[in-house]
Amino acid sequence: MFRTLFKRPAAWIAIAVPAFLLLAAADLGLRSRGALERAGQHARWRDYPAEKAAHFNGLFDLKAADLRAREAAGGLTAEGAARELALAAAEREFRISESSAKQAYIWYRSAARDFSSPFNPWAARAERELPAALAAWRSELERGGARAEPWMLE
Repeated sequence: MFRTLFKRPAAWIAIAVPAFLLLAAADLGLRSRGALERAGQHARWRDYPAEKAAHFNGLFDLKAADLRAREAAGGLTAEGAARELALAAAEREFRISESSAKQAYIWYRSAARDFSSPFNPWAARAERELPAALAAWRSELERGGARAEPWMLE
């Protein structure tokens, strides 16, 4: 059976094209689902900033423990460990200060528009969440005194 299949290019193409399309649709769906999960995480952090701080403080603590262990094992000098610890602390502060409302909107937009495909339930769900996320980001900007034109938010 397989010998005759490989001798007939049309049969091979008839199998390969639908398989490729199915895999592409599955890939888009999984990417959309992942982006939707990240958007939901940022939306939660927007509402509960202490959870966001605890998350990034926990990641920093893990990184600091790893650096101390590497330094104790001799794989890192004291100066190198201090430099990497300072970089990790700066990254932690940046991540905590970053707007969760903006990140939620960006991830919802990615899930809805960048990874959309027919029959993708996650893209449809993200599209429904998009207006509320945009409104939350706009209100955060207004509270901060920033003037945002519509073209700036798209």
